[in-house]
Amino acid sequence: MNKKELREHMKELRDSITCEKRARYDEVIYKKVINCEYYTNAKILFSYVSFGSEVCTHKIIEHALANNKTVCVPKVINRTEGMKAVKINSLEELNQGNFGVLEPENLEKSIAPEAIDLILIPGLAFDKFGGRLGYGAGYYDSFLKEVKKDALKIALSYSIQILDKVPMEAHDIFIENLITN
Repeated sequence: MNKKELREHMKELRDSITCEKRARYDEVIYKKVINCEYYTNAKILFSYVSFGSEVCTHKIIEHALANNKTVCVPKVINRTEGMKAVKINSLEELNQGNFGVLEPENLEKSIAPEAIDLILIPGLAFDKFGGRLGYGAGYYDSFLKEVKKDALKIALSYSIQILDKVPMEAHDIFIENLITN
């Protein structure tokens, strides 16, 4: 399978998880995230805002905000400028943006990528070598090149999204950790 076919296949596979199973899996992943040392020690968290059948991040974001962490989420600008990290105080501040994903209205509260301690990353497929198959636009790969070297990159995934090997190209960024159900 080429990357396009693999993306379609993995999205269909992830979409096939029942709502009941997804809720159970999301709770397991939530507990693993909030109890992990990296999360506990992080002062500035960058998290995707889950959409569709992605691992749910809303509860993680709310937990981080309630525990006085600085939380920033992506704001997609365009293909050339990529995406920026924008600080939020509540999920209610977000509006439907590009691709139907919830995002901040503007860039007023932008956070420098090099200030971020922990990054929660979405994707369609992952492998045990740190490989990640994203959605194909390259927003995360471009953004991750700007973060400080010791910022931890953790992907959130359902176990059915883990493959033996994900096709990677020279510009693709590897992740350090993967949290699954």
